[in-house]
Amino acid sequence: MKLHYILLKNAAFLLLGIPILLVLEDCAIATPEVTLEDKGLKPLASQLAQAAPVQITNVQINPTGSRLEIILETAEGRSLQIDTNNFRIEGNSLVADIPNAVLAIPDQKEFNSTNPTAEISNIRLVQIDGSTIRVNVTGKANPPVQEVTLKTQGVLYSLNRDDDPEEEITVTGARRARPVRLTPSSVSVIDADKLDQNLAQDLRDVFRYEPNVSVGNNRRYGLQDINIRGLGGNRVLILNDGIRIPTQFSFGTPSIGRDYVDLEGLQRVEVVRGPASALYGSDALGGVVSFRSIDPEDLLKKRPNQSVVTSLSTNYETTDRSFTNTAAIAFRDGNLEGLLGYTRRDGAEARVPTGNEFVDSRSNARNNWIAKLVYRIDQTSKISVAAEIFRNRDNFKVAPITVADLLGPTGFRGQDETLNYNTSRDRFSISYEYKDPSSTGFLTAAKALLYYQNANVDELRVQDFVRTGAGVDQRRIRNLTNTFSDRLFGGEVQFQSQFKIDQIPNILTYGVDISNTSNQRIRNGIENRFNGAGVNILSTNVVGADSFPVKDFPDSDTFRLGIYAQNEFNFSDTFSLIAGLRFDSYKLTTKIDQLYLNNSPSAIAADFSDSAVSPSLGFVWQTAPEWTLVGRYAKGFRTPLYSEINSGFTNLTNPFNRYQTLSNPNLKPETSDTFELGIRANYPQFNFALTGFYNSYNNFIQSFASLGRGTVNGIPNVNLFQTQNVARASTYGFELSSEYRFSPENHGFSLISALGLTVGDNLTTNQPLETVDPIKLVTGLRYRAPENIWGADLIATFAGQPRLASNRPANSYTPQGYTVVDLTGFYKISPQLTLNMGIFNLFNTQYFLYSDVRPLITAPAPTDLARFAQSGISLRAGLTFVF
Repeated sequence: MKLHYILLKNAAFLLLGIPILLVLEDCAIATPEVTLEDKGLKPLASQLAQAAPVQITNVQINPTGSRLEIILETAEGRSLQIDTNNFRIEGNSLVADIPNAVLAIPDQKEFNSTNPTAEISNIRLVQIDGSTIRVNVTGKANPPVQEVTLKTQGVLYSLNRDDDPEEEITVTGARRARPVRLTPSSVSVIDADKLDQNLAQDLRDVFRYEPNVSVGNNRRYGLQDINIRGLGGNRVLILNDGIRIPTQFSFGTPSIGRDYVDLEGLQRVEVVRGPASALYGSDALGGVVSFRSIDPEDLLKKRPNQSVVTSLSTNYETTDRSFTNTAAIAFRDGNLEGLLGYTRRDGAEARVPTGNEFVDSRSNARNNWIAKLVYRIDQTSKISVAAEIFRNRDNFKVAPITVADLLGPTGFRGQDETLNYNTSRDRFSISYEYKDPSSTGFLTAAKALLYYQNANVDELRVQDFVRTGAGVDQRRIRNLTNTFSDRLFGGEVQFQSQFKIDQIPNILTYGVDISNTSNQRIRNGIENRFNGAGVNILSTNVVGADSFPVKDFPDSDTFRLGIYAQNEFNFSDTFSLIAGLRFDSYKLTTKIDQLYLNNSPSAIAADFSDSAVSPSLGFVWQTAPEWTLVGRYAKGFRTPLYSEINSGFTNLTNPFNRYQTLSNPNLKPETSDTFELGIRANYPQFNFALTGFYNSYNNFIQSFASLGRGTVNGIPNVNLFQTQNVARASTYGFELSSEYRFSPENHGFSLISALGLTVGDNLTTNQPLETVDPIKLVTGLRYRAPENIWGADLIATFAGQPRLASNRPANSYTPQGYTVVDLTGFYKISPQLTLNMGIFNLFNTQYFLYSDVRPLITAPAPTDLARFAQSGISLRAGLTFVF
């Protein structure tokens, strides 16, 4: 694939402030060969070699009641290379060295400010060599206690609060590094330290304390999806190092979820609430969850004076008797860095406070290997190679007390059912990255990524039961095997440029995504029938309505192409406007074979193609040093999946319920329009964020909507089903998070809280949208010891009752709210050894998550409701040794 980048002067894309045309030729997937045709631009090679010092053109001193800001303005809005490792205390002065920078203040060789506050006698900026500026803040008797910060490009760096938490940075929210508080969208960042301190064991634990985010679970097939503001399943895009995680697939009883990532191999998790299609295309209708795996430098920086660093950790959980053991080693040899990591998990079913006789037995084993090599070409560019191998095995057996209820109709008794469920995911990637924020050329950053991912799910179900009828009892054993595969091959290129329009600094991010996904689903099975003497009298591949082997949908290839651009207009140091636009093209190609026709001889399969344009517009306004107002509009969309467009299943053998599913090549993409407004505060003792949102959705896709009855193969009164666009919906609500520290010091007690509320309505039926989680409040008391040696959190979670439809059947089950309390803590035994401990569900409360029991709300509460309960009181402990 050749990507020709041409700058067209006086052309389109006025909204984005820069005219760009991206032209694709020969779109076969291959290693990207990038050619920059020089239309007033210097060649890439010369830009990479160029790193002229950044000119500081003005310095402002802004004292406030809580801090003193030193604001550094640069020529053309270029970014300074601020490294807090260059901050120190010398005598009664705070000192910071800024590399690759020169003072360019008119008529001044240095900057001085005398007595800016009562405790600071002087602030001085001076050039100490040809490319380094020193900032010196001198106290009148001692180093200043008042917080002193450097501010550049809207980002604050504290000179005298070494134990301050680092500025939270999101990459997912804007496709480039940007402070979370200066991002128009609502973004949460959960790093590896938070995962460790919360003793997260699975995907659900990651979002335990996140408002308006939940994880669904299937009692047989495990964790399923992530729900954001009432939308889940395939309406939320999940990425692992920029690579799409396979979609969720459900057909009948089997339900293949999206649990393909092991937490121990992660460095951070980012959640973007609300549509992000302007940057990520289809499936980002409800939001984006981005996992970033650990890099060699993440481990090496824990022991900066070593060229080889090893991390060993072990964790134990009491309710499911699970052990997790992880080993990782990273090395640096000159310009070469490498990492090798391995995780092993073993566990069983989680016990509940009451009703454990209904809990199905389970054993789980997981292995995850990750390997990375990074070669740093120079200070601004590197090449990386990564490989990850994920294996998960679940063995499930239905509890004996409920085995008689599994097949439903009378005529079956004494059923025993087991399930072996194996998930695998292999992914390989190679990437190139260039980043030079101080570059004077048009190009300041670029990256290229090429990847391959192969995911498979293999399922073996064994049903052992007695078929009664006609006065004869007959034992039958069914062996059912199901396979699902998702193979993904793709690549992307992304660029970043800085320039000025009428003296207004602009930061432009633009690129191309291209991928092809191949999906296949095969079901097979055999039924053995025995006489009264236990002799096998018949083995048949005709099981119920199926004549095995069959496919539920035809083999499908999905091609995606996306071209996007986002420009940041920095009208001042306090106000930015961010505009984005993306074009996506989507094409589905199918292949009919005999296995698909086995499901329905008259089945048809349709190819499909569509395109979408997704705009977004946001703003960031720092109304005061401590306060920021943000807002945005975003368009989202989701193209229909292969399994929604095409489905072939016919059952004409059941005299009571004959049915057929039909393909629908006329499906339209689901779309959304979202409006958000937020306010954020950041004080030394207090931080606060409040976001309100309104979402409008159109063309919601409903799987297997009823089409009434028809005649199939001469058989009348056959129920017909087809996936269709059937609904409009809206959601609105807010998210709130805050922390208040009782002391101006960065240790001591603090109050923390997070609140999320979403209200959703199906506008077609005028009923509540039942995929929306109830209101959730997380609040607690936190303590951090001096120098962060140890800490503890006492956290209470309050969940309300869901808002349900009024037209449900009488006596339907209504989930109730709950309160649960957790106590977590950590202790740094030494700089190398850390202990994390937690007691969860401190009062052994029997409670149910709405995401688990939502399928039950249209029927009376089942007698085995306890199987859906969350685990009772549990103790978790983890020990990490880094050396």
